[in-house]
Amino acid sequence: MTKNSVKLAVSVAITSIFTANVSWSQTVPTELLELSIEDLFDTNIVSDSAGSKSDSKWHLELAFTSSAYDQYYINSSKASYDEVLFSPGQEPRTDKNYPVVPTEIRQEVTAFQIAYDFSEAVTLRGQIPLVHQSTDHISIIPGYDEFNISSNGLGDIVFIADSIIARSQNSVWRAGAGISLPTGSIDEEGDTPRAPGDQQLPYTMQLGSGTWDFPLLVSYQKYGQRFTWGLEGQARIRTGKNDRDYRLGNTYGLGAWIEQNISSDVVIGVRTDYLSRGKIRGGDEALTVPVPGFPYPAPVVDPNSFGGDQIDVSLYVTANISEGWRLRLRYERPAWLDLNGPQTALDHTLAVSVATNF
Repeated sequence: MTKNSVKLAVSVAITSIFTANVSWSQTVPTELLELSIEDLFDTNIVSDSAGSKSDSKWHLELAFTSSAYDQYYINSSKASYDEVLFSPGQEPRTDKNYPVVPTEIRQEVTAFQIAYDFSEAVTLRGQIPLVHQSTDHISIIPGYDEFNISSNGLGDIVFIADSIIARSQNSVWRAGAGISLPTGSIDEEGDTPRAPGDQQLPYTMQLGSGTWDFPLLVSYQKYGQRFTWGLEGQARIRTGKNDRDYRLGNTYGLGAWIEQNISSDVVIGVRTDYLSRGKIRGGDEALTVPVPGFPYPAPVVDPNSFGGDQIDVSLYVTANISEGWRLRLRYERPAWLDLNGPQTALDHTLAVSVATNF
């Protein structure tokens, strides 16, 4: 890849990011650890060329994703921290205000992704996420005016088998199905105002779903000389309830994207995804307090303040940095949302990944 190609890619990425609509609506960290299923399909993108693959059967990717959440929404309307925080003596307690309010949520996920081609048509992919999460709070509880909680560890490991179900000279259909193993902890504890010492942390601070989940995906990709575009449908189906008597909501999504070849080594793209997430079913009784009519001290422990619909927009640059090595940078913000709330919303996501064949 030439120096001019690198400079052009960086210039396009920076221009796209900083000219994006900064008034975009924001979204919710309903499942903070749920990385996009289609990311698994990109593990061996460095070997894809007009639907064909190289001789390499093993493909490895290391991805780092950082997300920040700081705005509350109720349906499609913003809500300030003061609106969500209950003020005794100034307003009545309702199901829309709480004694404890998370303000900023920060999440970092380092994911190891590996793929193996059983044949030209069938590939098995796996993902192992390592997670760090931190949340700042404000509250009306004495001694906890401002406080922070965090959690770290292994998330849910995912395996997906996908197959090329149809292919032409310049297009390909893929379908995939897999399983998400409940390897992430749902018993994370920390110091909260609910009681002295460490207690069970909110749903958003747990490291996994606690259930056996099933990701599904179908995609269509059309190759051109300068432009490539595609469509995808995905779902994540949850089963049963976990050991703490709840399950996260199912997720359904539709995506569309288009890429332009800037050179033989550099591609820029834009992607749009519609996602619909369900509410939490059941509930963890350890997260409640004995207050008649108002058992939930914070919106992140209220199962009714989860789920909703959103549209996300991503801008990305992909570059072949050397033979068999690929670098990808991605910036994401939501463009529209309608959330069950009050619910914290996504400000932005930044991601970088490096992939190779071996």
